[in-house]
Amino acid sequence: MDQTPLASIGIPTLNRKEELNACLASLSRQTETRFDIHLITDDAPLAVCRNRGLRKVRTPVVCFLDDDVICPPSWMASVLNAFESPTVSGVSGPSRIPSLYRKHRVLYRYRKLRKLYDFFFVNPERRPGHLTPAGTFVPDPDWRYEGQVEFLEACNMSFRTEALKTIGGFDEAYGGIGDWSEPDCAFRLHQAFPSQHLWFSPAAGVEHRPSQSGAFAKRRPQSWIRLHNYERFADRWVRSSVRHDLYRLFLRTYYTGVYYGWWG
Repeated sequence: MDQTPLASIGIPTLNRKEELNACLASLSRQTETRFDIHLITDDAPLAVCRNRGLRKVRTPVVCFLDDDVICPPSWMASVLNAFESPTVSGVSGPSRIPSLYRKHRVLYRYRKLRKLYDFFFVNPERRPGHLTPAGTFVPDPDWRYEGQVEFLEACNMSFRTEALKTIGGFDEAYGGIGDWSEPDCAFRLHQAFPSQHLWFSPAAGVEHRPSQSGAFAKRRPQSWIRLHNYERFADRWVRSSVRHDLYRLFLRTYYTGVYYGWWG
């Protein structure tokens, strides 16, 4: 049987030995084994790290996973199955966060804040991979959705290598831990390949176990970089509106709180 790799998996990782080992163990149990793995261990901005990994890829498909995700045995087979459609340039699936790990996310810890967020900024239909009119993503979307999306899950993204290389990979103007570089990449793909689309498949999902080690420690000191990343994205891709202006104000307040430790 031909074992030529069909996909390369890039995993940026930094000081997360336990989480990384669990991720690699889940990949060792894949039913589809025609892939190779590239660990990207540079202590550099995430967009830079991903692009360094991308330059080494020679397979038709390139996948990017966070080092704190667990892939079910059918994950790779499901990703490659979605790419059987010639019009698909990128694939993603659910990134479910178990309840034990939700305490690491502000929108789960503070219920009143979450209610306000949902009321002002989130669409009732809750589709994954789509921006709301306010210019944000949907927390806890309907993971049963299958179909075209505007962008992929940041911790679980797969692309046609040639397409991603054609647009130059991830924009390295997005600094730090790379917030919003992923949907920016997706929108540039749409722009470069208007006849192709990104696909969301429930079968291509992962379990995301957000870790507070490794790169997580950079989230607080990089608060202003993260805010700048969003404003760069929004200036490029989000239509101005009252709700969007309100969301920008919300983000400025949120990142100020992160920097000064208001959220614990």
